[in-house]
Amino acid sequence: MRKLDRLTDEKIISDVKENNELVTVISEYVNLKQRGKTFMGLCPFHSEKTPSFTVSREKQLFHCFGCGAGGDVLTFVMRMENLTFGPALRFLAERAGVPLPEVQLSPNMQKRKAERERLYQLNAFAADYYRKVLWGT
Repeated sequence: MRKLDRLTDEKIISDVKENNELVTVISEYVNLKQRGKTFMGLCPFHSEKTPSFTVSREKQLFHCFGCGAGGDVLTFVMRMENLTFGPALRFLAERAGVPLPEVQLSPNMQKRKAERERLYQLNAFAADYYRKVLWGT
């Protein structure tokens, strides 16, 4: 097992990006039309009627001239799926079949992770309880 504190290894990030072509990924969310070397569509980050969202296959970057959003495939997935960097990297790695090394957590991090998971379960229990009370079922 490879020891990593975070999924920030540049080689891993590069492999994930290379195996997730930007136009293909964005096309799963946005209807893109090719205009010369770029692709255009309606921006998924704000309401618009005239396309101002551009995607460059050559540069592997997107930019919206309406709201200023822009970035690479990781940035796009982070915004569209409301994910932070690590989960977005995992999402794209799974999508492309790129294996990620297992992360070996320190005992302190293992304890924090277990506590966070316990709190998520408690939160789910509370949400379920209040939903039942609210709807009377």
